[in-house]
Amino acid sequence: MPEYPVENRGLEEKLFITLVRTIQEMPALQKMGIRVAYLAPGRAGFEMTVDPGYSNTRGTAHGGLIAAFVDTVMGYAGITLDLMLVTLEMNINYFFSVKVGERVTAESEVLHAGRKTVVTEAKVFDSRNRLVSKSRGTYFPVDKISNMIP
Repeated sequence: MPEYPVENRGLEEKLFITLVRTIQEMPALQKMGIRVAYLAPGRAGFEMTVDPGYSNTRGTAHGGLIAAFVDTVMGYAGITLDLMLVTLEMNINYFFSVKVGERVTAESEVLHAGRKTVVTEAKVFDSRNRLVSKSRGTYFPVDKISNMIP
């Protein structure tokens, strides 16, 4: 399991450790180079360096990679509220392309956490701190994470 420091900004310790472990062990996130920077109640921060294997014909990050990145950070913002979520819908606006090898960061927050849906928003910034994309996602809570922790 790849291990790196992750900042806990107010989550209960057992939930924090469980979430960090699941993120760091998830094969898809490892393959895409997506790493969690911090977790807080209703918020999450992630980072990623664009791998050449996820480039388009112009030598920049494929839009699908950025979409997977924001789906991850938005989902985990909701998951920090002790909710196991599945994605119902998401939209994304792209403002700038991201070069291969460039590091991007994403921050997300929960806008609404109801019984049937959780709505989140995310912003992605490039290495020059330009807003690369903005997204909103709707998620369906299927269970509580704490019900799955032994």
